[in-house]
Amino acid sequence: MFRTSSPQRVLRRIALCSLSTALATGLPPGLALAQDEAPLHLGQITLFSNLWEELARKSAATATVLEAGDLARPVAADLGILAGRSANTVFQRANSQERLVVRGMSAFDNALSDPVGYLVNGVALPMGTIQLPHFFGAETVTLLKGPQGTTFGRNSEAGLLAFDTIRPGSRTGGEINLGLSGSDAGAAPLGGNGSILWSGQADRGPALAFGLEFARDPGVIANPVTGAEDGGKSRRMTGFAAAEWDLQEGGSLRLTTLAEDQKFNKEQFRYISGPLATGRYESVYSDPSWERRRSTVTALEYGTSFDGFDLTAITGLATFARDFVLDFDGSPLPLGVTGLDLRDRSLSQEIRLTSTTEGPLKWVLGVNVFRQSTDADFNLGALSTDRHTEIDQTGAAIYGFAEYAPSDRFRLGAGLRVDHIASEAWQSFASPLASLRYEGSDRSTTVLPKLTLAYDLSDATTLHGSYARGYMPAGYNYGFANSADSLTYAAETSWNAEIGVKHAFAGGATLNLAAFHTTVKDKQITETIPGAAQYISNAGRAKSYGIEAELTAPLGGGWQIAANAGWQRARATSFRTSAMDLTSGSLVAVDWSGNALPMAPDTSWGLALSHDGPVWRGRVGLQGSGGFWFDPGNTVRQKGFMTLDAELSRTVGAGEVTLWAKNLLDEDYYSAAAATIRGVVVEDGSPRTIGLNWKMTW
Repeated sequence: MFRTSSPQRVLRRIALCSLSTALATGLPPGLALAQDEAPLHLGQITLFSNLWEELARKSAATATVLEAGDLARPVAADLGILAGRSANTVFQRANSQERLVVRGMSAFDNALSDPVGYLVNGVALPMGTIQLPHFFGAETVTLLKGPQGTTFGRNSEAGLLAFDTIRPGSRTGGEINLGLSGSDAGAAPLGGNGSILWSGQADRGPALAFGLEFARDPGVIANPVTGAEDGGKSRRMTGFAAAEWDLQEGGSLRLTTLAEDQKFNKEQFRYISGPLATGRYESVYSDPSWERRRSTVTALEYGTSFDGFDLTAITGLATFARDFVLDFDGSPLPLGVTGLDLRDRSLSQEIRLTSTTEGPLKWVLGVNVFRQSTDADFNLGALSTDRHTEIDQTGAAIYGFAEYAPSDRFRLGAGLRVDHIASEAWQSFASPLASLRYEGSDRSTTVLPKLTLAYDLSDATTLHGSYARGYMPAGYNYGFANSADSLTYAAETSWNAEIGVKHAFAGGATLNLAAFHTTVKDKQITETIPGAAQYISNAGRAKSYGIEAELTAPLGGGWQIAANAGWQRARATSFRTSAMDLTSGSLVAVDWSGNALPMAPDTSWGLALSHDGPVWRGRVGLQGSGGFWFDPGNTVRQKGFMTLDAELSRTVGAGEVTLWAKNLLDEDYYSAAAATIRGVVVEDGSPRTIGLNWKMTW
């Protein structure tokens, strides 16, 4: 599908050779030379995989942790940086849909839930990846792999991502960042970004923190039919504010609000086959196409300590709105538009107790309740169909996890969560031929057990393993139902087994190896049915297994290397459904059992070299992926590709100037693709983009 230029092939060989050497030996090239100097230790990374703080290299969890240094980018980082650091992790950054695929696990297209759970300042985001703001003002971002149902519950069968903004008072001072960027693929005028961030302690008042960032991109999409050049135009505003009070009785109260507003044009699909085929970054839309997303996450957290345990209470409110208008077929034909107006609001309350005593036993016990309401209006103008859906969900859960150390080296953990969700929905359907109203409901209780073990072979080496159950809750087909039967679908469940080893080298390097095996039952899949509708069933079964390695190491003199590599097999073991035959235009029964799961490459890797000095800083990062399929029918495939990003910063007076580039070699790849009756449509991946930023801190 793509041709790789000679410089790209050379870089790919160099990167793969370096990566193979680094992961095979556990020591990056040049580390032996660095050990003649004083060792540069990377520091102890901690995480809260079981809601108590522990060393990442000693925990029984596979985790990728991004700290402030990793997240300090000229423009606020998103999930792409995490995918570059985490093996067997893919981020689909597409105009049509965004999702994080961990170990081959993903939901069907445009689902209202996600197999990866998300927490922002301790508040759950029920809509998944699409609801997650950019990592502006982030203190830490942690991805825990495998089911995290014991403490998080629904929507975490593939993993859990926790994103926390900077804690008020944790740093004193501020930061201003201004920048310009552009692409040689047709962007005009230049894009820009700017941000301000401050944290400090008010006199006789609370600790405070706030930040605001904007980003604007003119895009590179041109329409040769209409002459428009703003098909990919976008703008974003992200902000947060936080305050923390120390209470007289020894506790603390923290209030945090994070909000994001995005608006962008959606004229980004193009045909690569058939009579409407165009060149890269060219569209032939005839109708206006745009989208707007708005999200807020507010957390009120109270914490206090008692004799032997801490009490934490988090009240959360998360809102999300999505509106779009989209050319029905992306062609010059005036067939009308598809429109969506989605509103979601979720209110949650969590109360937990966490042990603090020294001893062989650590434990956590908690309860969680939530209420979520979703309204969706979906209109297919070309087919004159209109659907209005209202969904109400309430849930309650009790959970607990305990870890016991019978010896200094051996730790056993066991946990259980009991989740109960009651939901109901109704939908009205209107077309020239019918006007219908139908309802659906679900009440289910799910038990989520988890077992873990960890054994320290030495102070530097830890073996770990886990076995856990995960699930995605039942849901409702807001976009394509036409009856009570096609409105609802049941929960999806999975079991995951994992073993691994973590090793810390004397020079400060760390190496993590893991192997996993996941089986999925009652997988939620889509089936096409007559009447321009789809049925979401639980007819699928899937299996995913693989190995992965992640390495970080200091090289001396301020240099550091980070590398990861993953191999996996993610396949549908049973997948019988119906699909549209594009040659005849009729529905046919198909058996996709044995097919690869979407967005699940067999191989993926990342390699980054960075330098941090008193005057100069820099980073070069390579990220590669093997080939993968975009659809469960395995009809449209993306060949393997590699992207190169680079940054170079220099201190100038009280500020810092950064020259940066994304996709520096201008790799030609697709971020989304689908087969249609008019031909294959694709969304081109990000073009080469170069920017210059200035940052000042005080």
